[in-house]
Amino acid sequence: MNRTAGVTAHQWILRARPHGRPQDSDVELVETTTGVPAVDEVGVENLVMSVEPYMRGRMGGEATYAEPYELGEPMRAPTVGRIAESTDPELPVGTLVLHDHGWRTHSLVPTAECTPLRHDDLPAVTHLGLLGIPGMTAWIGVERIARVVAGDVVFVSSAAGAVGSTVVQLAKLRGAMVIASVGSPEKVELVKSLGADAAFDYHDGPVKDLLRTTMADLGVSGLDVYFDNVGGEHLEAAIRVINDHARIALCGMISIYNSAVPQPGPSNLIKLIWRRARMEGFLLGDHLDARDEFEDEMAGLLRSGRIRPVHTEFPGGVAGAWDAFLGMLDGTATGKAVVPIHGHTGGRFPAI
Repeated sequence: MNRTAGVTAHQWILRARPHGRPQDSDVELVETTTGVPAVDEVGVENLVMSVEPYMRGRMGGEATYAEPYELGEPMRAPTVGRIAESTDPELPVGTLVLHDHGWRTHSLVPTAECTPLRHDDLPAVTHLGLLGIPGMTAWIGVERIARVVAGDVVFVSSAAGAVGSTVVQLAKLRGAMVIASVGSPEKVELVKSLGADAAFDYHDGPVKDLLRTTMADLGVSGLDVYFDNVGGEHLEAAIRVINDHARIALCGMISIYNSAVPQPGPSNLIKLIWRRARMEGFLLGDHLDARDEFEDEMAGLLRSGRIRPVHTEFPGGVAGAWDAFLGMLDGTATGKAVVPIHGHTGGRFPAI
């Protein structure tokens, strides 16, 4: 049996609460030594971790849907690892597991917080992206919240991100017309290659004008669905052009995550009344009953090549995780932002 006890590990500690954009001084990478797993723990060698927008809120200490990170303690992140030490017959050494004790090279993880990979023939990175939190978030938003059907006109913001790029593909698989907003000309071409019928770079002008022009070029006058990952200007622009009984799925609002002061909301919410539209926020934790259904559908789509993983690998191992997080917040990542810690992400799906 390989043992993690006494292994030299490195982990990121939160030292200060960020104000506005996080700074390097807010965190510290420290060297430590792993201990011996307790009877209800396993020792895990971490292979690849992800960085997510919601982590910004956890650093700030606000009471949101995710518990804040504690000052002076290691941060957490969705991670795929290989069990290196275990006395649990249901979690033997060598098992690939998903857990939340990332931001470090090795972890002691409670057995109750280890999820063996059901589709472990697929690359590790897919369990953080299409088969992980972003993929299931997109699936729940499309399937349960927006209820996308054939013929819908769907607008997706941050469409080259981990969630958005999945929404684009799922909506197309359900027969919708998809309009995408992204942050660069390169991302415009990417989302078109994923199936978007049209896309624009939101830096090219007011979003309300870009959206209307794009819709006119497609010959459509209104939106049936808006999948919101951004908030702010994008949300207001979408509300301006919704159809009767439109559905707006509120997934994220990355435009305000680094704001040091409260940001104003849309000024046209009355349109929701006029159009008898529905705007609904959602959290993945309320839909865990769908986990197996989602995983089986997504794994099948992956194996058949009907859906394409999109991810950016940041270099440097665990030492590069902080730069990866900042890059994700700044929009430099395309698709899922991942950090290979030991080895590589594995498999046949390349990084973008």
